[in-house]
Amino acid sequence: SRVVRRPQIRKGQVLLDLCETEERLSRTTVTKRHGELYKAARDADWGDVWPPADE
Repeated sequence: SRVVRRPQIRKGQVLLDLCETEERLSRTTVTKRHGELYKAARDADWGDVWPPADE
């Protein structure tokens, strides 16, 4: 998946609009409970791969 819009940062959550591999759009919500994934979602930008690859 790729981020197709700048992430919408809300209190305690981040909304990501994604383009899926099946040629469809979806919206994913990442909350503070997701820990490291939440931190990555806040730093995500348009065109980034989601979920981020572990380094």
